[in-house]
Amino acid sequence: MTTPKYVAVKHMSHNGPWLLIKTPREVRERRADIKANKPKNEIATRLRLLQIVKIPLPPSLQKASAAYEKADAVWKEIDTVQEKAYTTWRGSAKAWRETDAAWRLVKANSVKAYADRVKAGKSWQKAIKTKAGVAFHKQVCSCRWTPEQPDILKAK
Repeated sequence: MTTPKYVAVKHMSHNGPWLLIKTPREVRERRADIKANKPKNEIATRLRLLQIVKIPLPPSLQKASAAYEKADAVWKEIDTVQEKAYTTWRGSAKAWRETDAAWRLVKANSVKAYADRVKAGKSWQKAIKTKAGVAFHKQVCSCRWTPEQPDILKAK
């Protein structure tokens, strides 16, 4: 079985959106960060609530997720090219002159890709707070998160 490129994950942060679309690597890195850097009295709760959702998303969330995944993939491709161009530029003035046109094109595409990614991220944030998103949260999680009270560690 191959590892999916993206997964729906609950509660990557105690006060962020309750459901995010992340790569399995990002989830592993977040778990390691929690273990290494969070207060000892919060670690177990954070790790218990940070879970990959194993059931299909409702249709409205699937649509928002697909749009985010597409925009994020484009952003990551362009960011990789941009990083390579930047490294070349830093290494040699001659190489920079040779890659300047490519850099300018990539930079222009990067601005659009980033804007598309931000827009898709906002649509995702909105989608998970809809009636369907809240109902889905109740189906997959037993914590006290709501759109009105998103901080899952805050005392009642």
